[in-house]
Amino acid sequence: MDLQYDTEQVILRDSAEKFLAERYGYRTFQKIAESELGWSPEIWAEFAKLGWLGLPFTPDDGGVGGGAVEISILMEAFGKSLVVEPYLATVLLGGSLIASLGSASERKSLLAPVIAGEAHLAFAHEDRGLPTRATKKGKGYTLSGAKKVVLGAPMADTLLVSASLGSGTGLFVVPSTTRGVVARPYRTVEGARAGDVDLAEVSVPASALLGGNENAGAAIEEVLDRAIAALSADAVGAIDTMVKATVEYTKTRVQFGQPIAKFQALQHRMVDMKVKEEEARASCLFATLSLDAPLAQRVRAVSGAKAKIGRNGRSVAQNAIQLHGAIGTTRELPLGGYARRLIAYETLFGTTREHLRRYGATIADPAVAAEALLTVAVS
Repeated sequence: MDLQYDTEQVILRDSAEKFLAERYGYRTFQKIAESELGWSPEIWAEFAKLGWLGLPFTPDDGGVGGGAVEISILMEAFGKSLVVEPYLATVLLGGSLIASLGSASERKSLLAPVIAGEAHLAFAHEDRGLPTRATKKGKGYTLSGAKKVVLGAPMADTLLVSASLGSGTGLFVVPSTTRGVVARPYRTVEGARAGDVDLAEVSVPASALLGGNENAGAAIEEVLDRAIAALSADAVGAIDTMVKATVEYTKTRVQFGQPIAKFQALQHRMVDMKVKEEEARASCLFATLSLDAPLAQRVRAVSGAKAKIGRNGRSVAQNAIQLHGAIGTTRELPLGGYARRLIAYETLFGTTREHLRRYGATIADPAVAAEALLTVAVS
């Protein structure tokens, strides 16, 4: 198989890495992450100018028409630079749900401001306690429940709220200022922003049900799997940077009259780190290329990658900090930022253990286990 990037993908990778190297260094990350907003409007506006906010959307919806590979390229660059802007929340979760479920008029009205960098979205999905319910009332619905770890909630103009309709799951478009919506924002471990959201008898019109679809569960699961694949690329970017930084540091730190990079035991540890990086990269690529496969194959690839990268990321982070010695734990070096980013990766959208279970349940079917990992496109 030809797994090389084409010309446009190379341009995307190089331009993303160049822009972030010039505009998003470690000190910039610290300043943004510790600010009151938790994101930079100036950087977000630049993302819009570069076309990144429209990357996954079709030209008919005003986007660029990029696919999973292009998203993976951009997210890996974000992971290398510790980007904390709410790209995952607004574009890859909220925007993708609208693109998947929305009518033509809904896509036009809701995606245009996102692509222009003028609006933020947040996907409120994980219930805190009892399931969130939508009850028909008059000509609309009443939403009641509570959501936790809503990524991007503090800066969101619009919430996409999943709720049980009894016979299925609906996705409701709810302005964040709607009466009865209460968000409690907080800073996540890696420096981004999220919040818990309470919905106390929130009244919305019938038109708030995205696409009028009362069975949105399958579409939601697909968008979440795509988000996991994208987040896996972000984690690979963090792992790649930690491995490179560790190798370079061991060339400069002198002990017993020579760089510690010459010590065979430490060489073995760094080789092991590089192997884990390559395993993580391969798992991420497999997940990315499997997103359009049938459900069982998609689940196998995505959950397999989430579990593999979670384990490997933790190992690489631990070794990187240990090989740097005491300085590896200080804020002067970005290692701690990457380690926290990988910790967040392990917990978002299901833990490593949960995805191991999901993967195991999927390949327990002999037909799924026997399927070829990837199919070769024939032109």
